[in-house]
Amino acid sequence: MPATLILTTPDPALEAAWKRLLPREPASFARPSDLQRELLRPGSRVWITDINDSRTQLATGAGTLVVLVGQPHSLPFEQARQNRAARLFMSYEDSRARLGEAVGLLEEIADKNSQLQTALESTRRSSPPFLREHVPSQPEPVESWDFLESALANLDDRKRLLDEFRRAGRYILKSGKVLFFFRQFDAFVSDDEQHRCSSGHPLALWLEDHPATLDAAHWTGTDDPTLDAPIRQQLQSWGARLLVPLYAHGLLIGWMALGPRADGSNYRDSDKFRAVLHARLLERCLERSTQMQELSRVEMGNTLRAKYLPGTRVLTRSELSGTDLPVEVRAVASEALHAQKMIIQPARPPHRYRVQAGPAPEIDGVWVMWEDSAPEIERIRVDFEQYRRDLFRNLGLTLSHELSNPLVSLVTFSQLLLRNGTNPPFPGSGDGTGINHANLPASIASQVSLSTEVQKLQRLADHATVLGEIAQPVGRATDLNALLTELATARSLATRISDEPLVLHVDSNLLRFAFGAIFDAIAANRPDEGTQNLILTLRNVGAGANRTALVSIEGKRLELDGTLPFPDPAMPPNQGRLSVFLAREILRLHGGTLQAGPGIKGTDIQISFGPLR
Repeated sequence: MPATLILTTPDPALEAAWKRLLPREPASFARPSDLQRELLRPGSRVWITDINDSRTQLATGAGTLVVLVGQPHSLPFEQARQNRAARLFMSYEDSRARLGEAVGLLEEIADKNSQLQTALESTRRSSPPFLREHVPSQPEPVESWDFLESALANLDDRKRLLDEFRRAGRYILKSGKVLFFFRQFDAFVSDDEQHRCSSGHPLALWLEDHPATLDAAHWTGTDDPTLDAPIRQQLQSWGARLLVPLYAHGLLIGWMALGPRADGSNYRDSDKFRAVLHARLLERCLERSTQMQELSRVEMGNTLRAKYLPGTRVLTRSELSGTDLPVEVRAVASEALHAQKMIIQPARPPHRYRVQAGPAPEIDGVWVMWEDSAPEIERIRVDFEQYRRDLFRNLGLTLSHELSNPLVSLVTFSQLLLRNGTNPPFPGSGDGTGINHANLPASIASQVSLSTEVQKLQRLADHATVLGEIAQPVGRATDLNALLTELATARSLATRISDEPLVLHVDSNLLRFAFGAIFDAIAANRPDEGTQNLILTLRNVGAGANRTALVSIEGKRLELDGTLPFPDPAMPPNQGRLSVFLAREILRLHGGTLQAGPGIKGTDIQISFGPLR
């Protein structure tokens, strides 16, 4: 039966040219689905199709031979040629001239293919004349790969890693003995350190040149007998039957030596394949083990550095603007980057950190190391505070001593003047100077109020003794409500104090002196009113060790000019009154301040203090 001819092309002129060359009329199909069923059913047919026809993508059966016509070197034509989508490929020009020659030969091939397929189908359906006994094959034992999970879990422990691969060699490769040799300087040493092989031994040299397994039972040896005998003797001394080399970066790092199989037979090709697979896995695991050991060493170094050199970091130029660094650290690091030299900021007030920074030109950045120096700064502050106290004490003792002698003389002199006009024995009287010594005491007494000046000097001497008390304060729990109420009542000040008790650990004697000095300074600047028509307010903020007392003094024409002058760096220190200076030091000793000037309700005085430091 001749093969069926099928033509598919969107070009009517090309279809007419093909029909003129064919020996008979081709079959036609109105729908693509009908064509698809025809191409898939059994039988012989020759399908001549255009590469530009969409029906070219239809699937074909085993009895259909396809002739694909298209433009050579075009993308779809070359792709179809590469994928072997047709039996014959022709250009448009060749199809118009030689299509008839090719169709005859293809019809014969399609017919022979159809007959062959029919014979094969009948052979499959017929039962064999003689039944053959089916012998079931012995299933291979199931391999256990649980060792790989344990090996990956122990990458950081080289000994445990080798033990897991040794266990795999015994149970999967059925080997009675497994040894691992690794390079150590100029030799290869087994993991149990009982066997050793020099790096210049013929066995090591042979494995370096032949990256393959060495089976002692099937090894043909080398052409040089002087090399063959040492290798076999070495294998015999180890009791090894199979060697699998291990490489890293193309260099021999060792090998895996397997002893005789547990069943006494030789190693099969499948066993060698498994051994090579195990060796490759061991190479990768050893590589990762080395990396993990290096990471562990780096982590240990970072831990020690964080312990002994806290705060060490290497920063690029862009990382200096990060907010995770303290402001002081960023400032020192930026200065080191700009100056390209090491900058050291020691621990001193008001800095909080001890900082060292230097340039890192490799990354266009800096290395910086900082440490919180708050304890050291606190120690410096305490030492400085103790120095100030000792200075006050020495100043007070010296000032009190220097004032006591003139006071004694002035008091004696004033007592002599108040007696019944007797003339004090002046040295040098009657020396011809013309001074009337008889009237001299009366003239001095009339011009100078000695008693007032003596009182000022005596008050100054008393104030000087407070310096020693500041140097050695004594704190105790004190009710500030009662203390300030007592002081305000004695000075005729109105008070606004809450009923809530305010108890702080303070030196009550020093606070009495401080507030008394402030009230005296206010009264001296208001000679007409003194401390009358003033309002004292007490409130507190915070809790626990941070609890602070806030005192404000309000009133009209409340000025402290000349009493609390603003400090001028170009002028010598001037605190106005010594008593006000001492009051400010007492408040500073209690962690407080004294401010005087314009406020929300006019001129007022703001005082804050807390527990004794």
